[in-house]
Amino acid sequence: MKLFLCSHFSNVGNLMKEAIEGKKVAFIPTASIHEGYTGYVGSARKLFKKLGAAVTEMDIASEKYAAVKSVFETADVIYFTGGNSFFLINQLRKNGIDELLKKQLSKGKLLIGESAGAIVCAPTISYIERMDEKPRNYSQKDDVGLHLIDFYVLPHYLTAPFKKVTAQIAEEFSHLDLCPINNAQAIIVEGSSKKVIGN
Repeated sequence: MKLFLCSHFSNVGNLMKEAIEGKKVAFIPTASIHEGYTGYVGSARKLFKKLGAAVTEMDIASEKYAAVKSVFETADVIYFTGGNSFFLINQLRKNGIDELLKKQLSKGKLLIGESAGAIVCAPTISYIERMDEKPRNYSQKDDVGLHLIDFYVLPHYLTAPFKKVTAQIAEEFSHLDLCPINNAQAIIVEGSSKKVIGN
């Protein structure tokens, strides 16, 4: 399994230039669709375009399962934007897209997870509730994540406007295997190895 997990994709996406150039990308902005600020979504679109990727954008909250399956099957890279982690995991789990995603990743496709897209890869996402509010229509009985990794990404670490809240999360959940990263860092996961890159 190949994962590229980050806080802010447009800051670090060039580090994965060779894996993205000319590839088919499934661009999933679902986590961001109810957020007030979505500048990071536009900057990610620009970077993929600059790298010559063929992007198919799809909101999994409003698309039929068959359409999502078709896009995931033809993509080389599956990218999840930042936004609300609880909204994203709810949409992934309630329609069975979580299992569809795992199946595609087992074929060697690259997953790029930005902020919320990185958080949902963990065994559980309850640790991030200080940063992300649960939506009113959250339908899951628990906060189980995709469990693609056995650690917990803490994006935007000590970075404005999340400086205070990320410090609080790091202290409160110090018993977990937290991996804090700032906006200029990323985590590359390949098989069972992980490596933090960037500044």
